[in-house]
Amino acid sequence: MYICSKVQIMETILIKLTTDDSLKALKELERKRLIQILESPDLYSYALPGEKISEESFKQRIEYAEESPTVSKTEAEKQWAKQKKNIQRHTR
Repeated sequence: MYICSKVQIMETILIKLTTDDSLKALKELERKRLIQILESPDLYSYALPGEKISEESFKQRIEYAEESPTVSKTEAEKQWAKQKKNIQRHTR
């Protein structure tokens, strides 16, 4: 993935490395925090840009979402506020 500092663009790409030197060059970029190397990315994630998903896969995703438990907005806000306090307490 890469992030353009002014525009905040993130993109996941798949690269075929041809030599050990190319891996060393990528590791150096990662060391400089310019890229992040994903050891085994989920290339079929709905969160990643890329191939279109099939209609059947889309329907399955909708069915899964409809069957998943829901939480009210108020309850979700309470849970996030509690989690935020917990994180702040552990990071200070």
